Amino acid sequence: MDSYECYIKAGEIVRRLKEESRPLVVEGARYVDVANFIEDKTREYGGAPAFPVNISVNNISAHDTPTLDDPRTFTKGDYVKIDMGAHVGGYIADTAYTVRVDSPDDDLVKASRDALKAALEVVRPGIQTNEIGAVIDETIRSYGLVPIENLTGHGLEQYVAHSAPSIPNLDVGAGVKLKEGDVIAIEPFATDGAGSVMDDETYLIFKYISDRPVRLQLARKMLATIKNNYNTLPFAQRWLSKIYSKRKAEFALKYLVRSSSVYAFSVLKESDGGNVTQAEHSLIVREDGPEIYT
Repeated sequence: MDSYECYIKAGEIVRRLKEESRPLVVEGARYVDVANFIEDKTREYGGAPAFPVNISVNNISAHDTPTLDDPRTFTKGDYVKIDMGAHVGGYIADTAYTVRVDSPDDDLVKASRDALKAALEVVRPGIQTNEIGAVIDETIRSYGLVPIENLTGHGLEQYVAHSAPSIPNLDVGAGVKLKEGDVIAIEPFATDGAGSVMDDETYLIFKYISDRPVRLQLARKMLATIKNNYNTLPFAQRWLSKIYSKRKAEFALKYLVRSSSVYAFSVLKESDGGNVTQAEHSLIVREDGPEIYT
């Protein structure tokens, strides 16, 4: 398959999984069961996870994914953001939705979803990324809510889940002009909080950076596994726990992060404790409008 066919195939996988996973997000369901379902089905359907399924609840905005034996379950009224990605040959489809557990959609859910819809309507070659941000901002604020200012959409490249250009969620005053054929993901985040995120002290998702001198044998072996299995795409501690055991994975990952062989992504939370929702599509910029492939 060429790159275009790979993008389309990856998009078909996540589009199918959005529909199949949504009914699983109910009161009492375990985070880890939903994550395993999506990741296992991604492989079954002919792709591979482009990154660990992010399951970010309420004020947690991004980069949360379950551990191997994670006890967490969903509670009625939770704002659950499911952010998933598949790749075929390194070409990525990235998409997200928000479910309010066992409850009807409210303005917070609608704000991010409608902001995504409004943003997609203006995507054309020649538009500036900050102009897209302005549309997202205006739509979210029309609900009396605010966008997350320090989370953005992004470009998609082979084996690179977040590349240039950044697609802001508000008008930042200057931007990058989109061109025909650009592959990007637009992902509005809406909140009833302050409108920014901050790092938590939890790290569950990682990414290979480079080879460094590593003296610990277990760490050397794990680094080889990371490079061979995940390339430069993000991976979960949970995945390595299935190979090496949870204790060994935690220990070796800390060593690899300290050696600058691996990068650790902080779990991100809303700075004022506000609830957060998210919606996301991946698309190819076309002259007659976006080709949405998720």
